[in-house]
Amino acid sequence: MFAISTSAILIRFSTSDPLVIGSYRQTFATLLFVPFLIKDKASELRSIPRLKIVEMAIAGILLGGHFGFFISSVKATSIAASVLLGTCHVVYVAVIGWLILGERLNQKAIAGTILALFGIAVLFWGDLAEDPGNFRGNILAFISGILAGFYYLGGRRLRTEISLPMYALVVYFFSALTMWSVVMVQGLEYQSL
Repeated sequence: MFAISTSAILIRFSTSDPLVIGSYRQTFATLLFVPFLIKDKASELRSIPRLKIVEMAIAGILLGGHFGFFISSVKATSIAASVLLGTCHVVYVAVIGWLILGERLNQKAIAGTILALFGIAVLFWGDLAEDPGNFRGNILAFISGILAGFYYLGGRRLRTEISLPMYALVVYFFSALTMWSVVMVQGLEYQSL
């Protein structure tokens, strides 16, 4: 809980580019899994069908996009707006699942989703009334939440077929690869945090 609660504050204090911060974050998260998986899960990695690897790569790209947009939003709007808009993925998953996948929502889920979307709109526009300069950051945070929603929808299906540690390793690897690719293409300074 401490890491989740303080990440936006620590990001705000950093002078590094948000994409560099995210790239390092995803790289370190990936590396944390390696020692635990090399010995026990190497055969599982080799047995994963190529199509599943591609699907996990797409999930990793979505996750990398989520972190890139989220961390960028922390630097461009209030921390409260960034965290709320970027972590309302449960609401976005309900809407995306209903619109795209035809998933049915019960009455409580519909009421909760509508109430949450109303709250998101109030925060979004209230934050803009306080400082119109927050618009870009609010949009970045909102996009990060949408990307997280798509990531969760994809992961929900993939996780029924692949163990959590292996899924996390592959997805985090592609997330880090995505973020580092953007850092390199943009020519951002990455040698120090």
